[in-house]
Amino acid sequence: MPNHKLMYTFRGWIAFVAFMDMGTAVRCYIEKRTFLGDGLYMSEEASLPRILGAYSVLKALILIHCTLFIHYKPIISLGVSCLLLTILLYISESLYYGTAVFGFYVLFPCVLNSKFMMIRPQNS
Repeated sequence: MPNHKLMYTFRGWIAFVAFMDMGTAVRCYIEKRTFLGDGLYMSEEASLPRILGAYSVLKALILIHCTLFIHYKPIISLGVSCLLLTILLYISESLYYGTAVFGFYVLFPCVLNSKFMMIRPQNS
């Protein structure tokens, strides 16, 4: 029975991350400059924030499927790889490319997405 409680906890956390990604997508489509910093995506054509918004919507859909079908290992690996890609995106934009300020708006998504990595699928 304790495994079921842990699974419900992870489902809630994954749903929360998906909700946050939907918020990120809305912000990317509404705001003229992105929330990651002044240097990120500051071009005449504002297509890159929309790409980040579309990526956030796709990530949210993957995570919603992961909450519904968490008992399937391939779905969990898809969710984990999606979250790893997000962490890599934020860290590389901040530390490697230098287009985002390394601060709250980079650290918070990385911490939020890394909590899901603690899932270890159990054999039923």
